[in-house]
Amino acid sequence: MKRAALVVVGVYVGVLGAFVHRHVWRLHGVDWPWGLVLAVLVTYAVVLAADRISPVGGAWLGLGWGIVLLAEQFSPGGSYLVASDWLGWSFTLGSVGAIVIGVVRTPRLGQ
Repeated sequence: MKRAALVVVGVYVGVLGAFVHRHVWRLHGVDWPWGLVLAVLVTYAVVLAADRISPVGGAWLGLGWGIVLLAEQFSPGGSYLVASDWLGWSFTLGSVGAIVIGVVRTPRLGQ
């Protein structure tokens, strides 16, 4: 049951990240991608929390996140949320990197 819940949480994090990563803050003519940073950091934090619930909880969460990414690619019109620009690729690679780092990081002593 925990694994299924973690997959559902992964889907939820993936969908929210897909919506939020495109938000930018314009300051002095420069776009600051606060949504991208927030999406990647939240993904990493949730992966770490999932590892506390289950020994490979981050991997189950990553499975749910990956399902969202695949579902967007196989939708009839392609992905409307994650475009093939620098923001979209940064979101995809940054989130996958956060999931991988969260899953394979060295566990703390005393756990």
